[in-house]
Amino acid sequence: MKGQFMVSGAEEGTTPPLVVVTGAAGHVGQLTSQALAGHYRLRLIDLDWPVGDSRDDVNGIERLALDLTERGAWDAAIESAQAVVHLAGNAHPEIEARTAVEGGAMLAAGLAAAASGSAHLKRIVFASSIHTMGLYHREAQYPIRQHWPSRPCCEYGAAKVFSENLLEILTERTPVSVVCLRLGLTGYAPVTTGYASQWLGPGDYAQLLHASLTVPMRYGTYLGVSAGATRKWDLTETIRDLGFHPGDPTPAPVASKTGENQVPQHCLMFRPPTLPPSPDHAED
Repeated sequence: MKGQFMVSGAEEGTTPPLVVVTGAAGHVGQLTSQALAGHYRLRLIDLDWPVGDSRDDVNGIERLALDLTERGAWDAAIESAQAVVHLAGNAHPEIEARTAVEGGAMLAAGLAAAASGSAHLKRIVFASSIHTMGLYHREAQYPIRQHWPSRPCCEYGAAKVFSENLLEILTERTPVSVVCLRLGLTGYAPVTTGYASQWLGPGDYAQLLHASLTVPMRYGTYLGVSAGATRKWDLTETIRDLGFHPGDPTPAPVASKTGENQVPQHCLMFRPPTLPPSPDHAED
C-alpha cells in the first residue's frame, strides 16, 4: 500500500461523487450497484440495457450502453467521474488466451489510457481474481499470502495479473490511485466444497467495495474472501489495510441443476499438480 488518494461517499448537503461501474448488468455488477446506491451517484455501464433504461438518470443512477472495446468509449464512460469500479470483461477461468487478452487485458488497457487523460478521476477499483494466485492452490501451499509473487492458474488469471501491473504503472505516472480486489466466488451459492473454500459473501463484498473507494492509498492488491475461506487464503493485508471484518457465513454447497459453477477443466486451480510444489514460499 502506498500514497493517500481516495474518494469519499456522500455527506449531508454535498453532491455525492460520481462512480462508474462497468459490467453493471452482470451478477457482481448488480451486487455493486446495490451496495453503492444512496452513497454515490452511479453511472452503470454495460453492452446493452432494456429499452428505456439507457441514459435514464433516476435517483442518481444513470444507465449507459457502451461497447468499451470501441474507440472513445472509455472517455465517454468516465467523463466527469471521480471513481471507476471496473468489472467488465469475460469473467470465466475456462477462456483461452486470445479471449483473455481481448476480453480482459485490453479493456484494462483502455481504462488506463482514458484515466491518464482524466482531470477528475481519483480512484479505480479493479475486480481482479484469486486466479492470479491459483497455482499455489493447486500445490496446496496454504494459506496463500497476498504478498507472494503472482502465479496464475489459467489465461484468465494471467490477464488479470497483466491488468494489475498496467494499472500500477498508471499510479506511478498520474494522480489516479488503484485498488485491485482479488475476489473469490462472489455472491453465488457454492456448488462444491472447493468453491465454498474460496467464497465471498455479498455483505463482505460490499464492505470491501466501500473500503476500496475510501481508504487512503496509492496502489494495493488484496485478497477478497469470507471468513470460511481463510484456511486457504490469508487475509492479513486485507484486514490491516482495508479494515476488513468478514461476517458472511459460508453456505453449505448446493448441487447445481444447470451445471453453473462446476469445477473447470481448463483452469489448473483444482487439478492435481504434475510436479512437486515449489519450496520458495513454504515457510513464508
